[in-house]
Amino acid sequence: MNLKITSLFVLFTIFTVFGQKTYQVSGTLIASDSETAIAFANAVLLHDGNVVKGSSSDGSGVFLIPDVSAGKYTLNISFLGYKTYTQVIEIKGTKNLGTLILQKDTESLDGVVISSKKPTLKREIDRLVFTVAGTALTEDNTWEVLRRTPGVIVVNNTLSVKNSTPTVYINDRKVHLSASEIYQLLEGTPAQNVKSVEVITNPPARYDAQGGTILNIVMTKNLALGYNGSIYGNFTQGIFPRYNAGMNHFYKRDKLNIFGSYSYTNTKINRDNDERINYLDNAATTSIWNSESNRNTREKRHNVNLNLDYEFDAKNILSFSGNLLYNPYWKRRTLTNSIVDDQTAANEDFSLAAINNSNQDKHNLGLNLDYAHYFAKEGEKLSVNVHYTDYDKANDQHVFTNYDVVSSPDFTTAFTTHANQTTNIVSGQVDYELPISESATLETGIKAASIETDSNLWQFNIENGVSVLDVTNSDTFQYDEAIYAGYVSYAKSWEKWSLKVGFRGEQTEIKGNSISTNQVNTQNYFELFPSAYISHKVSDKFNIYADFSRRITRPSFDNLNPFRYNFTDFSFVTGNPKLQPSIVNNYKIGAEINDKFFIEAYYTYDKGAIYELTLQDNENDVLQYVASNVENNVNYGLDFVTYFSVLDTWDVSVVTSMFNLEDTYTLDDVSVSQKKWSNYTSIDNNFTFLKDQSLTANLSFLYISSNIQGLSNISDRNLISLSFRKTIWNKKATVSLALNDILNGQKFTKTTQFVNQNSAYTSDFDTRSIRVGFRYNFGNTKLSTNQRTKSSAEQERLKE
Repeated sequence: MNLKITSLFVLFTIFTVFGQKTYQVSGTLIASDSETAIAFANAVLLHDGNVVKGSSSDGSGVFLIPDVSAGKYTLNISFLGYKTYTQVIEIKGTKNLGTLILQKDTESLDGVVISSKKPTLKREIDRLVFTVAGTALTEDNTWEVLRRTPGVIVVNNTLSVKNSTPTVYINDRKVHLSASEIYQLLEGTPAQNVKSVEVITNPPARYDAQGGTILNIVMTKNLALGYNGSIYGNFTQGIFPRYNAGMNHFYKRDKLNIFGSYSYTNTKINRDNDERINYLDNAATTSIWNSESNRNTREKRHNVNLNLDYEFDAKNILSFSGNLLYNPYWKRRTLTNSIVDDQTAANEDFSLAAINNSNQDKHNLGLNLDYAHYFAKEGEKLSVNVHYTDYDKANDQHVFTNYDVVSSPDFTTAFTTHANQTTNIVSGQVDYELPISESATLETGIKAASIETDSNLWQFNIENGVSVLDVTNSDTFQYDEAIYAGYVSYAKSWEKWSLKVGFRGEQTEIKGNSISTNQVNTQNYFELFPSAYISHKVSDKFNIYADFSRRITRPSFDNLNPFRYNFTDFSFVTGNPKLQPSIVNNYKIGAEINDKFFIEAYYTYDKGAIYELTLQDNENDVLQYVASNVENNVNYGLDFVTYFSVLDTWDVSVVTSMFNLEDTYTLDDVSVSQKKWSNYTSIDNNFTFLKDQSLTANLSFLYISSNIQGLSNISDRNLISLSFRKTIWNKKATVSLALNDILNGQKFTKTTQFVNQNSAYTSDFDTRSIRVGFRYNFGNTKLSTNQRTKSSAEQERLKE
């Protein structure tokens, strides 16, 4: 009922806040050196430092900015090779500024403008901001910008910040895709529209309490009229060839902005595993399993994104966005060969060969309706969001195993599984921002979300060629969840001090029903999530700060599903309907030196941290992957981050962290604690060549020492990558070459040894590759797009 009321309020707000009188601003641009008209220059109106409206000049040098509300603005006019023109204007009616003369920029050489603008790293009270707008980095794709952001670690195309997986936002809206899908989306998105990347390790009250670190990609606002677009393609050779291609289109006319994109990915990824398991009876080994497996995953994936913005006037904007991931072709073939050495008196040695063929059909549709109203008071804003998700996944699996027994006749087994999951999410959210004074701001908001998931699993054992339903491994699971949240946040700045405090409360109501077992589990709880930040400017070159936040990690829907999903006769994954959310407390103190060097000490205590543990059943010689709450996870360390220029053509980012991870877990009434000091170091070099800066290169190095993950020890890894990018055809096109994981350093070994657990496996991912790419931009390439991908927080918990 509360959700329905919220939705009605959202719709009422959207259709009742329009109708304010607006005017237009115009002028004519002339070059100082030639007295000729300047076409395609950007004219932007700023209010309180934020872009409000914009346009571009036509072939006669005339620009016109429509739908401008009364008030005082700063007009900025910029064009490549000329100094930015700035003028403060007050709008009381339609205004023609007449002829404006742009002065030639003296920083030129042989007619080629030398841009000295570099990326900057700046600490704000609750986040680290890496600004890249107008730099050479924006000639790459958005994924590369994210990868080169100081403090962000990328391993096997998966993001990591402070030893945890961050949540990706675009313009303060959460991206609902999985890790591999986020990579595909951002790799196909041109970075020319990226303003900055915000690394928020302790998110404030405005953001959902679910999850940890946030990476917020801030996109620039669309400015000029007209159309632009791009097409791109990449070919990658790893163990197998793979490729992806796509296109982006943007159109702006008067009050309407439209962005559409489509991408197609065709991949075949290889993975090799070597595994050794010692099954135990107390301290004695009963059997030793040595296995080799090869897994090939083929995928043909389509992604469609559509965004519509309609500006009723300068103070009211209605937006619609939709994203569809359609994956009709997903096939995985896993071949496993095992040799089993029986250590008991029976000495029943045997070997086996298992073939697992899986097929999947999946779609994920996310729809958003947004409304933003800017009040007459500077900085006062009301924003509303309504979200809907439709998620459907069907999976079929066929497993055949041949046993070769030394002292008995050989035999075979076979089974099939059919699994389906449908999820529907509806949420509504309202946020309000109010500047109390020039140095103080109040933020508040509410949110309601409803999640309904139905899933079923049917296993059929093949007996004498006949499929027989396995009742013990078949079930239907129904899951309902409702979350109601509200928050308030206050920020205040003085000459030397800055303070920000916030409180967020979330009520969670969960009901899970296993039909076959008639087991119903419910959870109802309210949690309060405070956050606090304080910063002190000791001098112009030295700043100290401290912050705290309390967060929650709710289990994914798959982890709550009690199904036992068998991969083979001797391994399976299962969820846990009694899994509890974990509560995380984050503390941090740090210092900023000379606007370049950042030193931070942090401490994180995660009570009931959720892991998918790999546990061996020694009685039945079975390996099980079980979603579990450990008693606690403790993570503390010291980080050093810097970004600086060695030369005008050489920028360096250095990140290094010394950290200690400790996990505590109870197995068979025995409490186990695993802890270890570790280090990761990342050095990223960006080079620019040629007078026109059309050739860039990146050389990156990453080292991760051995560390603890979920009671297992992971061996050290390294990553060395080299890439080149060249713009051609007057920057209309880009060609690229990338060598990834040159030394194949992502191969690692995972060792588990505690209580009655004794196993190790080595995994070799298909990460060493060479990639060539091409992108062509057409239309008015001076445009910036309204591209974004948004979702609800709840979608983050939908697994692949």
